[in-house]
Amino acid sequence: MQSRTRGVGGLCAMFVALGIVPGACARTGSPASRASFVAEILWLPAGETLFEDLLSPLLVKNGRSIYSDGSGAVAFGLTADCVDAARDISQHFEQTEWQPRSTLDLNPGMATSFSSGCEAQRGGGLVIELDSNGNRIPRGPYIKWHGEWQNKAGDILTYDIGGIGQD
Repeated sequence: MQSRTRGVGGLCAMFVALGIVPGACARTGSPASRASFVAEILWLPAGETLFEDLLSPLLVKNGRSIYSDGSGAVAFGLTADCVDAARDISQHFEQTEWQPRSTLDLNPGMATSFSSGCEAQRGGGLVIELDSNGNRIPRGPYIKWHGEWQNKAGDILTYDIGGIGQD
């Protein structure tokens, strides 16, 4: 599969904010107020390039996709490396009501990346790219960072940063 980010100069990582996932308690407010909440919370660093959401959202508000279950997402390319992007995202949420989680909401046996930082992942399949002469293009390891925050209402906010080389 060819990268959708090809041709974007200086792009170091692909970023996807998986969005607000309602907690165990019932949602409050109307769907319209929930959509506004999701669109306001999903933070996008200034100057970054939004990508189109191919998952058929119910609506798109301020570039943020809103799904029928009340969750939302925003996908964009970063010009910063993984370490700088993770720092910027974490610093942004330090100024809000959102508290970092030490473990994953959907898999509490696994830690978030707040203490480990950006890490090279093992495995992940085989990706071979060839240049115009048919020579294999060397690829680095897939680098990943995963952060989750939770507010007092039990909503979960998730940001993932990942990529290989300039993709």
